[in-house]
Amino acid sequence: MQTDQELLKQIELKNSHALELLYDRYETSLYLLLRRVTTDEARIQRTLAHIFKAVWTEPRRHTSIHGYVLAAIKHVQHPTQPVH
Repeated sequence: MQTDQELLKQIELKNSHALELLYDRYETSLYLLLRRVTTDEARIQRTLAHIFKAVWTEPRRHTSIHGYVLAAIKHVQHPTQPVH
């Protein structure tokens, strides 16, 4: 099993399979976490999409998936702010 850091390095090289592995690893737990923050299903789905799009387009922005999650949750907690 590859570590998150190894997957992020592969994502830097635009390895879509690495993104799929990271998605499969975290999608359920992230969904459940977001459900604790909001019950707006559309917002949850947009936030999940945002997280993994950010991982794909900016793999060096954070050193782990957790940085992307924290940034996204800040947006979810403020319903008037759009999720980018």
